[in-house]
Amino acid sequence: MKTRVLVAAVGIPLLVVVIFFAPLWLTAAVVGIISAGCAWELLRCTDLDLPVRMLVYVAVSGFAVPFSLIFFDAGQVYFTVLFALFALMFCELMLSFRDGQPMALESVTSALLAGGVMPVLLSGIVLLGQRENASLYMFLPFVVAFSSDSGAYFAGSFLGRHKLTPHLSPNKTIEGSIGGFAAAVALAALYGLILKTAKLEVNMPVMCVYGFLGSLACQLGDLGFSAIKRLCGVKDYGNLIPGHGGMLDRFDSMHWTAALLLVLVNWVPAIK
Repeated sequence: MKTRVLVAAVGIPLLVVVIFFAPLWLTAAVVGIISAGCAWELLRCTDLDLPVRMLVYVAVSGFAVPFSLIFFDAGQVYFTVLFALFALMFCELMLSFRDGQPMALESVTSALLAGGVMPVLLSGIVLLGQRENASLYMFLPFVVAFSSDSGAYFAGSFLGRHKLTPHLSPNKTIEGSIGGFAAAVALAALYGLILKTAKLEVNMPVMCVYGFLGSLACQLGDLGFSAIKRLCGVKDYGNLIPGHGGMLDRFDSMHWTAALLLVLVNWVPAIK
């Protein structure tokens, strides 16, 4: 717990600096680095025997998707990078037959998930940064995800009695899940009130919806990536971040939260 708090004490101020004070290209580069690390860790987790070059494929793809959005249209970026990764992995599949030891199809699909789908979802952070009130919207997924995680942790620790998914994530409880929803809605509302004091026009009911649905996405993302770990028989995706595990252990839920909030903001923007 002490290590987690220390990492948060260092990481949160850095996050604020990157989002509110750094140019968008630098923020996109940071998101790209996180995306590359998550892609690498997922593919390594699903198949330890894959050659390093395939891990490099997904890491490069993971970085390229969010970072390229600074310079090119999203559709152009997605189509180009996804096709390149698709072509590389299917060429690897075909060539693997030369030695009579064909690659498993699961390795191809895992690579497309890690280097193709996941970076597109995480790039929602960068796309939020291309809107009006860019920094305020980019910060929103972090407010929702971190408050949901913290609320679930503390509510589960002090009030947890009923297991939520005992075979998937034994430590998660129904009480913790409710605490996550409550904390995310409360912090989203508080964030909206702070913005209103800065003379911005904020739709408070919509902010609360952001908090509730964002917490739902956060919790589903956490459970979804936990399911992959269980299937692969590992506890953590890595050990890069003290007290948290790997890059993907810390940012697993952000893939869901950032993508869903981008969808919600595009349809019903709350900050004007």
